[in-house]
Amino acid sequence: MLKPRAARSDAPRPARGSIRQAERQPSRLRRRSLALSGLACVLGLAGWHWISRQDAPPELAAAPQAQVNTHIASQPLPRAPAKAAAASGAHLRFEDLLRAAPGSAWRVARLAERPQILVIEFPDLLSQGRALNRLAALVEKRGAPRDRVLSLDEMADFLRRSGDSTASFYQGHDYASESVQRFFELIARQGLALNPEEAQLQRLLREAGFLSPPAQPDARSPDSDTVQALVAFTAVQSDDPATLVDEEVDALRRETVLRHELSHGFFFTHAAYQQQVLAFWRNTLSEAQRASFRTFLASLDYDPRDELLMANETQAFLMHTPDPRVFTAELLGWTETQLAAVRAAFRAAVPAGMQVSAR
Repeated sequence: MLKPRAARSDAPRPARGSIRQAERQPSRLRRRSLALSGLACVLGLAGWHWISRQDAPPELAAAPQAQVNTHIASQPLPRAPAKAAAASGAHLRFEDLLRAAPGSAWRVARLAERPQILVIEFPDLLSQGRALNRLAALVEKRGAPRDRVLSLDEMADFLRRSGDSTASFYQGHDYASESVQRFFELIARQGLALNPEEAQLQRLLREAGFLSPPAQPDARSPDSDTVQALVAFTAVQSDDPATLVDEEVDALRRETVLRHELSHGFFFTHAAYQQQVLAFWRNTLSEAQRASFRTFLASLDYDPRDELLMANETQAFLMHTPDPRVFTAELLGWTETQLAAVRAAFRAAVPAGMQVSAR
């Protein structure tokens, strides 16, 4: 998953020290020059061609972070989220996902290159967060419980304590079908209410056959008929200058999020790729290199104790995140030469034939 771009350089930095990608990012002026240099990174990563190709009002703009967060958490959820624009039976290639415009509706499709991956494009970060943030908290967010789902009130409190808003919790999402299944089972077992977006998501996933319970859960493995992946990203959107977080999603950021999240979908559904990634994490990277990634990922509030998560996020940031506003050698405490060497080692460890563009 990806965090939204951090706080604007002309705004106070968010309180607390946990997630703040904002504290690691350059000013907007420098970001623009970095984005231009990042085009070379986009072209270099294109070799992986299987994926080739909110909330505060203006009067709170200068308020302390705690006051802004309190306002954000107090905002009511809408009664009826936008309906899905397309049936999950549609199969779209990576390039088609980038071209289509969903308007105000959720756009739903299977990835043509790997139909086990179900992709939802949301119209904005806010609607995406309302549908998926509690699932994210359960699966991988540091500081959230792994054995139960947060109630809606608990989730609002978690956002306040972490310095996040509904929109800034994550910029993209990815989940194995088993994790999504468990989320809704825990919701039912705990007797919790679904918000409107979560209820729509559940209906959509049932219709898509995504939530069909397997006959033998213990027998599930990547590449089996029962393993699927859910990936989410958003349309291009403008920044809200009234908030402390920069919510802008431009064309490069949108493409980066989709590439990043699809790499997770591939990891969840492709057994050989998953095993090669795990072998790279455990055997090719040194302990010092793994520590660099753990520190970086923990700064984004990923749970560093989850080794599968660490390996999965490492492959996604290392190879499929071509936006220097999101990931650079500097964020690892490395030189560009060191980062290039590790990328070359990954390409050598994961054969090109495994990086398929179609089944």
